[in-house]
Amino acid sequence: MTINTITAYEQEIHDWQQQVETELRAPDSWLALIGLERLNIGVNTVGSAENSNVPLPASVPPQIGIITVQDKLVTMRVTAEGVKIDGKDAGIGETYTLNKGQYDGELPLVNFGSVTFFAIEREGEYYARIRDANSATRANFKGRKWFPVKSDHRVQATFTPHAAKRVVEVETSKGTISKQQNVGYVEFDLLGETRRLEAFETTGKRLWFIFKDATSGKLTYGAGRFLYAPILADGTIDLDFNKAYHPPCAFSEYAMCPFPPPENVLRFPVEAGEQYNR
Repeated sequence: MTINTITAYEQEIHDWQQQVETELRAPDSWLALIGLERLNIGVNTVGSAENSNVPLPASVPPQIGIITVQDKLVTMRVTAEGVKIDGKDAGIGETYTLNKGQYDGELPLVNFGSVTFFAIEREGEYYARIRDANSATRANFKGRKWFPVKSDHRVQATFTPHAAKRVVEVETSKGTISKQQNVGYVEFDLLGETRRLEAFETTGKRLWFIFKDATSGKLTYGAGRFLYAPILADGTIDLDFNKAYHPPCAFSEYAMCPFPPPENVLRFPVEAGEQYNR
């Protein structure tokens, strides 16, 4: 009888895969997205009424609030009972600021039953991102799919910062333009050749990459994949393509994802990380 064993590294990757799978299946994940509505300057009605500027499911009253966008400030006046702001009961007639956080995860959440939304800013425009924990997309999700773990697709990369941060404009899945902070580039050896990827700024001691390769649109999502890589103590970059994963727009039509710049379109296949599970 043959006993299959896996290495500690393979187990590390499997654990990471399980973590991102669990996150994607969560009630507040990308699978729960049911809407991305652009907010007008001025007044926007919110509720299940047919003419709402921010339309919500029928489980929500015809109107639960009025969102006002003015002078880069987004506020909401509550107009119905049962509304919660960050888990706390919101009083009818009370006004709350919806864009007082710097990052999406810090923004106030407006909740009614299984429905949640919050206001995001993208390149000077404001949107309501709407979730429903009972969304059909979440309920019918088949799960992520992965290439076999390949230890030779984990490489050490050398980071070279640009003399000054460069703003790179890339198209998004919604046809808009996203401005990304391009802090430098990495060089690394993979499959017998020296490669290069432009790196983008993110939080923490790590770099963010958006890339396409010869598998894109065939074995992997056509718009590309994301990859975060930690900056090690000696300044080198732990670039592990086994942790390359699909962006939110691979799972939801309501996500807004940046596409890779031309420099990050690789002409060879990277058969590691996430596959497209059609």
